[in-house]
Amino acid sequence: MELDYDINNPLEYIPRNFKVLTKPDQRGMSSLVPMRLWKSQEFYARHRTNRDIILKNRQTGMSTGIMGLNSQALFTTPYERQILVTNDDETSEFLFQTIERFYNNLPEEVKPQRDWASGRRMRLPGIKRDGTEGLDCYISIDSAKSDSLGIGRTLTRAHLSEVAKYPPAKEFQLYADISQTVSPNGYMTLESTPRGRGGLFYQIYREAKEGKNGYKSFFFPWWWDETCVMPVYEPLTLTAEEASLCNYVFKQDEIELSPQQLQFRRVKIIELKDLFWQEYPENDVDCWLSSDIAVFDGLALKKYYEMLSAGRGEGNLTVWKDAIGGEKYVIGVDCAGGYEKGDYSVAAVLRVRSNEYVARLRGKIPPDMFAEQVLRLGERYNMAEIAVEKAQQGHSVLRYVLEANYPNIYEAQDYDSILQQVIGKPGWVTSSRTKPIMIDDLAASFRSGDLISYSRNLIEEASSLVWDEKKIKKPSGGYDDEVDAVMIALQVREGAPLIETKRPKVVQYARV
Repeated sequence: MELDYDINNPLEYIPRNFKVLTKPDQRGMSSLVPMRLWKSQEFYARHRTNRDIILKNRQTGMSTGIMGLNSQALFTTPYERQILVTNDDETSEFLFQTIERFYNNLPEEVKPQRDWASGRRMRLPGIKRDGTEGLDCYISIDSAKSDSLGIGRTLTRAHLSEVAKYPPAKEFQLYADISQTVSPNGYMTLESTPRGRGGLFYQIYREAKEGKNGYKSFFFPWWWDETCVMPVYEPLTLTAEEASLCNYVFKQDEIELSPQQLQFRRVKIIELKDLFWQEYPENDVDCWLSSDIAVFDGLALKKYYEMLSAGRGEGNLTVWKDAIGGEKYVIGVDCAGGYEKGDYSVAAVLRVRSNEYVARLRGKIPPDMFAEQVLRLGERYNMAEIAVEKAQQGHSVLRYVLEANYPNIYEAQDYDSILQQVIGKPGWVTSSRTKPIMIDDLAASFRSGDLISYSRNLIEEASSLVWDEKKIKKPSGGYDDEVDAVMIALQVREGAPLIETKRPKVVQYARV
């Protein structure tokens, strides 16, 4: 039978042949209707490439759109080998039902023969029952949490859904296993809502935007989703922030936000608080700042993007503000080994009076060289009080600073029960007692805006840290060294006088 449309064109094939369930109406009822591509789905269908990564809002229908594109190929193109990986078993079952629904409701004239569908697998035979040649296609749907997910065959299409919610311990290996089996002419598509900075999805999206990894990045804000509306019962008076957003949306996408869309936004912000910008992102910069497991308040961090500055680079040193005569400064120092694949060594300079983060020394520098640069940094900022964390390579740096007779080294005061007197012990100690205080104080400084910071890296590190049970976890390949250095500097600042005073006599030094 000759068809009056191009069966190989998904934009023509999908609305004629696929059916989907509508979202429940006010009575909680859904209907089976022809699949009409939404604006974001159609845009992606027209502009997709062989390697794509998609940042989107929740429930935008993008997963269904990608499944439609891939299912069109599965039902029309010989030798398709496809895999769809979701974030959990429940979603895998739901999406397999969607593909089953696509197949079961195909018109008979385009419905290929299927020899089996079991669990979350479907196969279209190479030889049909009448002995004629079939499609010989296959699709497998599984969860990233599965321990039996096998990737041993060459794939033509791989769809990775809600990647940001994959188990952190498995996401990079899983991606490596799948991506290396998709042929160069095949299609590899990753999509997700954001879930904090760091991890596989954030890394690939960021590198795609920078043109580093061969992926094309797509971002669909919530106003592309036609379901993001709510009824309005009285005229809305726009806030200044809403008016600014309307101007931004029109300039960016030539879309005029309707009162129903703005009402949706107001209600969702009340419901979700700062998680709104994660679940319904408005740009692809600050949407990564919020997370339900984040250590620091994403909404508070969002405000810091307004004051970011590149500063003045001087080798490993970044200067945002030069020293002011007569002002006091403190320096928090977090040390590493200087190895290429290791952590960074960071020294963070705070102006005591204004709590302004004015300079940063950061690099993978051998401890002796780093110590020398810290000394020069302290001298540059009016002989700033230097607090070196006493951990690992920090002992070497602290010893170097002590032997240089630097006159303003932070000393933790500790009571010696034998001598019955307070003894000054050079260096900062991060412990189970001090770490919660450090975190709480930095979090409070972010929320109140008391800390003045121009450092992009500080905000990116802070927004990447999440709670793993009761411990703080940084993303795979991520860092927290600048956060640690700033937290140390904040603690030292709390005890630093605003004006020069005579330093108390130390009974003895406890050598490291």
